[in-house]
Amino acid sequence: MDFRRIMPITKFWAYLLITSQFALVLSAVLPDGNSHPKIAPREEQGVTQNGDLKAFSMQCPGYAFPQVICISRCGSLIHGDFERKVRDVVGDSDTYESTSAPSEPTFQDISYADFLVWDTSVGFEILGPQPSVEFIFAVDNASHVGPVYAPTTNELYFSRLSLGFLPQLVIDLNQNPPTLSERVANPPIYAGTGGRFYKGLIYFSTIGGNSSLEGHSFRPGVYTLDPRTGKSNVIVNNYYGYYFNGVDDLEIDDHGQIWFTDNNYGRTSHVNTHAPQMGVGTYRFNTSSGLVSLVEDSLLEPNGIIFSPDFQTLYLSDTGAGSVVIDDRVVPAPPLAYNSTGARTTYAYDVSNSRKRLLNKRVLYRAIEYVADGIGISREGYLVAGTGHGVDILSADGEPLVRVQTNFTVLNTAWAGKESDELWAFGKGGIARIRLALKGPKPE
Repeated sequence: MDFRRIMPITKFWAYLLITSQFALVLSAVLPDGNSHPKIAPREEQGVTQNGDLKAFSMQCPGYAFPQVICISRCGSLIHGDFERKVRDVVGDSDTYESTSAPSEPTFQDISYADFLVWDTSVGFEILGPQPSVEFIFAVDNASHVGPVYAPTTNELYFSRLSLGFLPQLVIDLNQNPPTLSERVANPPIYAGTGGRFYKGLIYFSTIGGNSSLEGHSFRPGVYTLDPRTGKSNVIVNNYYGYYFNGVDDLEIDDHGQIWFTDNNYGRTSHVNTHAPQMGVGTYRFNTSSGLVSLVEDSLLEPNGIIFSPDFQTLYLSDTGAGSVVIDDRVVPAPPLAYNSTGARTTYAYDVSNSRKRLLNKRVLYRAIEYVADGIGISREGYLVAGTGHGVDILSADGEPLVRVQTNFTVLNTAWAGKESDELWAFGKGGIARIRLALKGPKPE
C-alpha cells in the first residue's frame, strides 16, 4: 500500500480556490535548452521592488505545485497575527506547518508540500529534476534509529529501541520493493543507536545496558558486525572502569579513529538498567592503541556527530531539550521529558592538526522542529539533519536551504544504494526513501 501524503478531496477544492493566483505561473528553462529552471527574479519570488511581500509561499519554477514550494524571504516575515503553539511532546512536538497565520492565505500550502525551498539559488542543485519522498514502511512508535548501509550486501541495518529487543532490523535493497526482516547478530548487539560502515564492517554505537538479558551481559559501547557472516565483537565499553551512560552516535575519521557521543538517554529509554556514573561527553577512541580520550563536555546531551567531507570540521548536535532524571534512587526512570526552550542546537568545531582535539566551537543551527537527533553529510558538503516531521538540508555554515517534509517524526537518516543516491529517513511510525540530486559519502 502506498502511504504517501494524500490530499483530502474536501481540502483540495478549497486549496484550488486559495492558490488560483498561481495558475499563470510558468516554469522556465535556460536559453541553452537545459531543463533546470532559472532562479526567479525578486518580483517573481513574491517581493516587490519596495520590499513588500506579495505571497508567503509560491510555485518554484520547474517544479509541480504544491509538491515543491518556495518560501518568500526564508519565511522571516509573517503578515498579521500568527502563532505557533508549542507542543512539548516527546517525538511529536509542534511543527512548522502547524503555525496559524490567518493573514497569510498561502501559508497553508505548506501542509501539502513535500519540499520547502528556503534558498532558491541552490534549490535545483539540491533537489534535482525529479525529487520525491516515498513512504516505504509503517513501523510502531518506538524509536527506530542507527541506520547504516552495508554496500557489501546492499542492505540497510537499523535498530528499534525497546526493552529486551535484540535483533537488528534489515532492509533488503536487492528486492523490489525492498523487504524488511529481523536478524540477530552472534553474539547479539543490544540497542544500537548509531552506525557507520568502514572497511567491510558495520560499527554500531549502543546505549543498551543489562547484566543478564537472554544469557548475555551488555554495556553501552562500540560494537562491530560483519554483515556477511553475522559475527559481532565489542571493541570499547568503558572509561577507566566506568560504564558509559549511552554511546548514542559515532563517526570514523580518515585515520580510522572513532569519535562518539555519550549521553543519558539509555536508562530513560528503558534499555539500560544502570544509572549514569559520570557526566556526558564526546570521546575519541584510538583503535590502534585503545586509548579513550574525552574531547568535549560542554553540551547538555551530545547526540548526532558527523565530519565534513575533508575531515577538518566536526559537527555535534545538543539535544538537551530532551531531559532525563539520572538519580539512581528513582526506579523506574521516568520517561524522557521535552521542552522546546531547551538545547536544540548543532555546533561546528575545527579538528586540530594532531587529529586529537576539537577547537573553535561555534553555533551552527537551531532545529526548526524538535531536535537534530541525527546529523549526516552529503558528498557535496551539505549537512542533513532529521528534525521533527522532516529533514533539513543545510549549508556548511548551518543555513537552512531545503526542508523535506514527512508524515512521521524523523530521528536518523542514512545514505544508501549502490551509488549512494538514496536518502533514507527513520524514526517513530515510519521509514521513507528520499530522492534528491545529492549523494552520500563514498563508503570506505
